[in-house]
Amino acid sequence: MIMIIIRNMIKLTSHRKTILEFINASNAHWDAEELARALADAGSAVGIATVYRALAALSEAGLINRIEFGGRKRYERADKRHHDHLLCTHCGSIEEFVEPQIESLQQKVASSRSFAMSGHQLMIFGRCKQCADV
Repeated sequence: MIMIIIRNMIKLTSHRKTILEFINASNAHWDAEELARALADAGSAVGIATVYRALAALSEAGLINRIEFGGRKRYERADKRHHDHLLCTHCGSIEEFVEPQIESLQQKVASSRSFAMSGHQLMIFGRCKQCADV
């Protein structure tokens, strides 16, 4: 088995590489179970325990982003520019958005409290346009 060691000193095993490439090829927000099913459907079956361990290692190394939606961990590409999320509590859809006024206000709040902000996650929960009338 060939292993590549990357700058953050994790071993990029064949399973981790497969998972990283799969996540980087999509704009989706994956949880471990969805990812394991999608990998199996694509012919790259990886055990669920391996998926969980790989996701933890890849996010710890900064190669993917981990986001928690209502206690549920999801993962996305790390190369996206900063964005926030709208989460539909009915169908589970996730929409990304960027709002400069929100960004400015957060920085203002942090600065007014002498807080050195290093990042943030904003999630807005509700119903998407398709589910609003359901």
